[in-house]
Amino acid sequence: MKEQIERVFPQTVLNGCLETISDQEFGIYDSETKRCYRQTDSDGIIHFTVENPAAKSIHFLAIDKCLFDDNDPIERCDFAVFDAKTFVFVEIKETSKAGQRASHNQKAKSQLKATISHFTNVLSFTSKRLEAYACVGRTEARPTQKASDLNDEFEFARLGATLYHGNRKRFT
Repeated sequence: MKEQIERVFPQTVLNGCLETISDQEFGIYDSETKRCYRQTDSDGIIHFTVENPAAKSIHFLAIDKCLFDDNDPIERCDFAVFDAKTFVFVEIKETSKAGQRASHNQKAKSQLKATISHFTNVLSFTSKRLEAYACVGRTEARPTQKASDLNDEFEFARLGATLYHGNRKRFT
């Protein structure tokens, strides 16, 4: 999959958008003005945590402001992480105001659907499980929950993906 992404999106290599990480756990930080990065500062903000107890190769792909920039017309999510079996699309919307969560959640789902649709049109995911994570709210850890809204389930299932809410992904 890594080679396929580099072939279809040559800017991945040029812009340094794809990184392979084998840490048992690592965090992702989403800058408002720049692309997402793996958080290496132990005191830094972590918006999404990847658990990798087997310490296998997990690939981190910065999508927004790296693979695609602000001039690209495609609506897109922030990043993806993947291994040999699972490809995970992630959109982060940080807010502490409860009143903004519903609109941020709708926008996150829209960006995830657009990105999944684009990627499945240009890449082959025949042997991959597709997951989408809408991370809306604060940065403290929250348990991951599968989407319970039937409309959301149906819309993402049509794309071959499962929608989750939360900010942690465990690769097994």
